[in-house]
Amino acid sequence: MIIAENEKTLFAYEAIKTFKLYEIPNVGIINLEDPFHSLRWLDSEKIYMRQLEANVTDSCNLNCKACTHYSNIFGDGDFYSIDDYARDIRQIANCVDVADFYILGGEPFKLKNLDEYLKLTRKFLPNTNLRIVTNGLLIPNTPQYILDALRENQFVVDISMYPPTVRMIDQIADVFKKNNIPHNTRGHVRFFNAFLSLRGGHNPQKSRAVCCNDVCRFLRNGKIYKCPVDALSFKFAEHFGLRDFPAATGVDIFAKNFSSQVERLDGNVELCTWCNETARQIAWTPENNPKLTDWLAAPSEIENFLPK
Repeated sequence: MIIAENEKTLFAYEAIKTFKLYEIPNVGIINLEDPFHSLRWLDSEKIYMRQLEANVTDSCNLNCKACTHYSNIFGDGDFYSIDDYARDIRQIANCVDVADFYILGGEPFKLKNLDEYLKLTRKFLPNTNLRIVTNGLLIPNTPQYILDALRENQFVVDISMYPPTVRMIDQIADVFKKNNIPHNTRGHVRFFNAFLSLRGGHNPQKSRAVCCNDVCRFLRNGKIYKCPVDALSFKFAEHFGLRDFPAATGVDIFAKNFSSQVERLDGNVELCTWCNETARQIAWTPENNPKLTDWLAAPSEIENFLPK
């Protein structure tokens, strides 16, 4: 049986869950929106996951105000060690059928051993659509061995079009064209959304309805999280001394009950009640000295937390 659909849509996802429930074999997906990997067959023995992401490094060369990965409060020493990454990606291969796997940051091209991560990912996920997301600014000076690893391990490069990227996109694209590396450009980034709150109690259904991270399952240090915001918000809370901010809700990929636990990430986690039902849109700008209010949907909320 073949589903002609974009595999990230709710219809395809629910259909696949039904096929697995009734043990219907030989289910494939024709992905109408992906010219690089148009047909894939599902592994009926594994949990199906539409999308899984991982930061190989948390720091970035472009520190955006209100970054959802908090890259401007992480440092160069914050990265996914290659040994831990190898351990985790091997386990993912054992128990999860991943449609799209994204390597993210921070800025992944900051890593001089990025090629090792690329090779490991393809080794353990041979049938997965592999992508890497970058702001592109380091691409003109990227070592040839990393470009070779991208091509040889069949990665698609997604270029986020920040204002500095737009100004040099021809130079960036030329590197990929010369090296026969498939690449896409994402829409111009003119605004960021600030959506966090300093207290819970928000309607999680409404906040998730407008959330661009709701389907972005995130792998980090032996656990899968609902989204990168939940996985990485410990740094936000630590940096600004927020003692009551909710702890992340991760599912241990090595746990015996992993398969029964991971689907709960499709619903609400505690952080969803700390995400505002409406976001505050701010113009894109780099910010090397971040403030707590940068991430708040309602900056005036901080007045209740200041010393009297």
